[in-house]
Amino acid sequence: MAKLNVSGLTLNPDEVTEVSKIIVETQFVDGELSANYDIQTGISHDQAIVFLASMGVSGKALTNCTPAEIGGLVFTQKVWTPKLVAGRFTFCEADENQLIKWLKQARNVYNDYFDRTGSTELQMVAAAIISSMKVSIPAKVWFSSTTANDIAGGGVFANGTDLGLFNQFDGLFKQIFADASVPRYTISKNSGGSYAAQKLAADEGDTILENVYDDADSRLTGSPDAKFYATGDVIKNFRKTIKTKQYNGGLTEVLENGKVNLSYYGIPIFEEKTFDHVIKTYQDNGTTLNLPHRVVLTTQANIPIGTLSTDDLNNLRSIFDEPNNTNIIDFGYFLDAKFGESYMASVAY
Repeated sequence: MAKLNVSGLTLNPDEVTEVSKIIVETQFVDGELSANYDIQTGISHDQAIVFLASMGVSGKALTNCTPAEIGGLVFTQKVWTPKLVAGRFTFCEADENQLIKWLKQARNVYNDYFDRTGSTELQMVAAAIISSMKVSIPAKVWFSSTTANDIAGGGVFANGTDLGLFNQFDGLFKQIFADASVPRYTISKNSGGSYAAQKLAADEGDTILENVYDDADSRLTGSPDAKFYATGDVIKNFRKTIKTKQYNGGLTEVLENGKVNLSYYGIPIFEEKTFDHVIKTYQDNGTTLNLPHRVVLTTQANIPIGTLSTDDLNNLRSIFDEPNNTNIIDFGYFLDAKFGESYMASVAY
């Protein structure tokens, strides 16, 4: 089977001679990871992460000359357990569809035709792999579970899913779902018995965000780093409410640097497209989706992503295997994610 699938193209032999004219699908890539996540580098296995709880109110009237002792500092410790994630793309020119004209530009068989190191098509493949990594990282960060299973096995992943993609470590959703101290608003439509029954009613997105906000600890809502991470339908529904009722004050859309930024009572709302992509692609049982509407209000520092080096996320190893006339592109990186303080989150699902 060809590794460059051109079955969807209707090309004449003289068409598409430049790689720059081929559009690589990137709809699931929404900016750099660092814009919405706290990526901590240089971590090692079993290295502790320390979260310091807020001390709250302190200080009493001074009696004599000795101030009253204040409460102690409360630390919470989590431990990094990064897992090595790796993949390989193998590519032999002889297996590919010869209609793609750039594959015909070689002059010599072994020096040019098979060995495509540095060629335009492998540059395109490398760029696509890096984009895929940037999609895969948030997918693994949020949805991974060491006990991941398909529906037939009592899990939530669609039957046929390659569970090896999601079972390296426990992701943020699993950690949040297991923490009974995190305030939760139950979205009733998630329990609907069909796709139609799971569709949000008018203004329900507003209701969801309102409850998440109201349930949140004041230390969270007062944090300048607070942010909503939400599925697409919640945000679309909320936007319709803004348009219909022309809300002001707490419900705002602001144009900044040519981009419309949505917020709720001053707290930015981020549409994490990975939520919808994973749920619709990997957690669809044919009748319903697994918790299709989700909102997490937290801070980036409370959901850190750990890796040994951010360079790993953009570096690839390219090898030409001479005996097999095969081009090989490898990637690898260490990855882990930890959910921190319960009071620094409020969720809906």
